[in-house]
Order: sequence, then C-alpha cells, then structure tokens
Amino acid sequence: MAGRRDRSGVVSSGGVRSSRGQHLVITVATLLWDANPTSFAFSRQYTEDWVERLYRGFARNLTRPFRFVCYSEKPRTFAEPIVCIPTLPAKPTYGDCIKPYELGAPMILVGLDTVVTGNIDHLADWCLAAPRIALPRDPYNLQQACNGVALVPEGWQCIAQEHAGENDMEWLRTFPHDLTDELFPGQIQSFKGAVRDRGIGDTRICYFHGAEKPHQLPADHPILEHWV
Repeated sequence: MAGRRDRSGVVSSGGVRSSRGQHLVITVATLLWDANPTSFAFSRQYTEDWVERLYRGFARNLTRPFRFVCYSEKPRTFAEPIVCIPTLPAKPTYGDCIKPYELGAPMILVGLDTVVTGNIDHLADWCLAAPRIALPRDPYNLQQACNGVALVPEGWQCIAQEHAGENDMEWLRTFPHDLTDELFPGQIQSFKGAVRDRGIGDTRICYFHGAEKPHQLPADHPILEHWV
C-alpha cells in the first residue's frame, strides 16, 4: 500500500517511500472524455488520437520505467500500451481532473494538450523522491501556481480524497507545493506564456491552455515535430 501524506507533506506509517527505491515505476496520467455541456469550446476536439500522441511523446523522452493511464467516462481502446481507467462520471467536469491523485503513486499528470519536447528522466526521478507536489507558475499571474503540469510524489491521495467539487486549480493551490519554474527553470513551459514567442529552447514539457492548440498551429511550427 502506498504511503499517505497530510497537508504538511508528512508521510504516515504503513507506506513505502519512493526515495528509498521501493516504488520505481512512474505513472503518467491524463484524462479523456467526450465533450459535454460543461466543456469549453477550446477542449471539444479531443479523441483517442490525442492520448496516443501524448503517450508517444513520453515514450520518446522518458527512459525510466513508466505506465501510462488515461481516466475516462467509458472504456476505450488504444493502439498504444495505455491503461484506460473508466471511472469518471457519465458527464465529467474539469473538477474531475483531480481524480488521478487517488492513485497515491509517483505521477506526472498532464492534459491532452501537452507536448513533450526533451528528455524528462530527471522530472520522473524528482517525483520518486520529493516531499510535495510541484506546479508551474501561472503564466497570467506569476504570484500563484497553475496545474498545466503536475509533478506528484507518492502518497498525495488526500488531494483526491478531500476534494468536494472545488475548482481543480484552486484546490491544488491549497496544498503545499513547490514551483517547477524554480526547480527546473525553463523546462516546463506554457506555449502561450513562453514557447510561442521565445521558441522551444530547453523546454522539456510544453503545456497548452485555452484557445490555440497544437492542431491549430502552422504545419511548419517546430513544436509539431514532437507532436506525432
């Protein structure tokens, strides 16, 4: 059984510690559901193809052992080795993006509009040993975090267990967290906040948000080399 942490980041008794080499497989998690009345216009295009592109991005850039899971509202079949977890409600909302935290496992949690552009072994290693989650700075308000990408150590299932429908991003901000911008400067970047105007540079994970997704970019955009 995985260890459990409280809001201070302290591990309770009964769990193994990733930092001691007991839990060496990182989980990569995402979510896919059919668009419903709660879905914004900019996130109604997702299909299994988006999940498979995301898987391949991690497979190209992560040499550590990993499993890839996709939460959904129904069983789905994938061409890639992706585990479907069909436990979302019939009509999911964005608040359900908290659901993967129930795994309590070391995890990299991303949205489908994410492109992996470089080696991320060190990000996985961080998840296996860190005491608390790490989130990027909100590109629109640098004084707070956003949930474009989450690096999650073992034992943080309380984030899902205590969730009562709050906005997913606001809920995560209430838990102790580090900032990926300080841990890994320039490596986990917003497309609109950095990559679009400055280029890929040392970016390892580029997350999109709101309007303008990878499929809407010009065919010669450099980031599309990594979205295949």
